[in-house]
Amino acid sequence: MTTPPPPTTIPGPLAWKAELMFRGVRFTDELGHAVTEGAAPNFYPYRRKTDAGPTEVIPVPYLFHLEGGGVARVRVDDNSTLSLRRAAPGAPFELYDNDTRLLGVEFVPQHAWQSHRTHDGLTPFEAGVEQLGDMVVVNVAPGCEYFRETDDGRSRRCSFCAYGRFDRRSLVLGQQPGEVALSAALLTRLDEVLRVVVDLGGPHHVYITGGSLLDPADEARRFLPVIETVRRAVGDRMPVTIGSGAVDHGDSRRYRDAGADSACYNLEVWDAATFRAACPGKERHVGRARWLDALYAAVDVFGGGRVGSAMVAGLELRPPAPGMSEDEMIASILEGTRTLLDHGVIPVHSPLWPVPGTEYERADGITPATYLRLEAATYRLRAERGRPVPSWLLCPGCSYMLLEADFDRTFGLVEGTAA
Repeated sequence: MTTPPPPTTIPGPLAWKAELMFRGVRFTDELGHAVTEGAAPNFYPYRRKTDAGPTEVIPVPYLFHLEGGGVARVRVDDNSTLSLRRAAPGAPFELYDNDTRLLGVEFVPQHAWQSHRTHDGLTPFEAGVEQLGDMVVVNVAPGCEYFRETDDGRSRRCSFCAYGRFDRRSLVLGQQPGEVALSAALLTRLDEVLRVVVDLGGPHHVYITGGSLLDPADEARRFLPVIETVRRAVGDRMPVTIGSGAVDHGDSRRYRDAGADSACYNLEVWDAATFRAACPGKERHVGRARWLDALYAAVDVFGGGRVGSAMVAGLELRPPAPGMSEDEMIASILEGTRTLLDHGVIPVHSPLWPVPGTEYERADGITPATYLRLEAATYRLRAERGRPVPSWLLCPGCSYMLLEADFDRTFGLVEGTAA
């Protein structure tokens, strides 16, 4: 079969997904109505002051399901010109830019298993299981040790990350700072919830992740029993991906033997100087060269196209990185994409999304136009090699803040399309 042609124009639904990712939508009552009608709720509700003074908390949906396929995160921003409307209660939802209709939208519904409570009364989220569209995410140890380690009082966490702190969620899960092993009670709950997930359906694949430990060998010690628990619970009903920090060849093999079908060790950024500056914990305790060796060794274990790495596009542009122009950034990303693909690793790129508590201000993110430009360029490299983003890593139904799966689906890159 021939390689699909590279994109020369970006179809409307794909372009508007990018706009939604970056611009968000302003709050309207329709967002609240969508949750009462069954949309999966966002982890971050909308908050506003009432006339009486107290803050009102309103649940809003988690994911748009866009006309033409694909999903996008519902990100509420009252400065956005994008908004949701419907002609009447119960009518279809539509996305508008000011008064111009763009496209029809729906919302990813809450899966039936979300109403389950464990034998000791916890929600699936409190048991470490999350719904992300067509993916079920297992995160039973979200606290990251890089947050706790400091250098001259400065945390060695990755510069863009705000979600790895040890907080109430870690406490509910029973994760203890500095301890590798997870409790038997936690694994029992995980098994219970995942068996309900399998029985009631909804997700198509499982992704296991969590906060980082300082020693790659400890990563394996922690995650091996999690993989074993997940595999026993889901059987052969869903593929299982391990998304730990990088581990060496022998531990990737142990992951596979424990039940993982694929692996994703997130390098975060290709440029070596940016990696050192933006990922100081990973640089100190693993190092870029060892991380790459781990990715390539995982290909030897799982096979080409069964290993991935998430990257954050835009870290190259701003401090703490030394800095690049946008053209230099895209050239670096393409160099990394080409190298990783040629070693059997599938990279995917989310845009830098500045959030409070990180090194970045809101204006530090890249623009939708720049993101579409680099996504079109990396698509061409995948198409030349016949390397679509595999569904175990990302599918159109779970790729809420990336575009690779959408590009592949839109332009016809599927297995067997190598030149």
